[in-house]
Amino acid sequence: MSIKEFLQQVFNNNPFKGFFQIDRLRPPGAVEEKRFMELCIRCARCIEVCPYDSIKRADFFEKLQIGTPYIFAKERACYLCMKCPSVCPTGALDNSLIEPEKVKIGVAHIDENRCLNYLYVKEESGVINTGKAQICSTCYNVCPLQDRAIVMEQYILPVITDKCVGCGICVEKCPTEPKSINIIPTGMGNKNTAGFYYQRSKMSFKKSEEAISDFYKGDKLIQKKQTIQGENKPKFENNFKVQEKIEGW
Repeated sequence: MSIKEFLQQVFNNNPFKGFFQIDRLRPPGAVEEKRFMELCIRCARCIEVCPYDSIKRADFFEKLQIGTPYIFAKERACYLCMKCPSVCPTGALDNSLIEPEKVKIGVAHIDENRCLNYLYVKEESGVINTGKAQICSTCYNVCPLQDRAIVMEQYILPVITDKCVGCGICVEKCPTEPKSINIIPTGMGNKNTAGFYYQRSKMSFKKSEEAISDFYKGDKLIQKKQTIQGENKPKFENNFKVQEKIEGW
């Protein structure tokens, strides 16, 4: 295990550092990240309406993103009930998105060096010899778009297709530790920086060019916020009745 992988694992297992966790996703219908940060007003309507408690607030360590909604698939995936897009008052979540098949939170990626089924095939063919080979197929069994988003090649090897919506249920249910499957978020950096978007840690993790260009602070952030006016000003059209009491709050 490399130093980078070790540090990623440490931060991912630290409950107080959601900022560093992998499989850190925006809710379904989220617009491109830079636009999302301009539109989201931290109203928590998407959090309140979620019946699965999948959506969490960004914590104190996430700086300018504090209060914005995230899904941490390892803890609780998105179950594609499609309630949250319709209650967003600013368009940070696409109000017109109602079909689960059209969601694009991200795309799942399988680590063939950890996945039990891939290891089983390698052991059976003599490529490796761990003595612990076993068949799993959990990701395939729990996928809400079974045989579309994920298929089984040779009846045993799970393969992700372009129909994957990135809901993260496969990540939540994957029995291996570390997980054998992770979600690469759409519009939030590349595969190597997935889950580290907008990271401004002193750690020497490599940042994607997209993440750097999307980051605003100080006077630049104020100027960017001031551009949201006139025709670009969000329209608060949706009526939403806030729950008087929310379990756990």
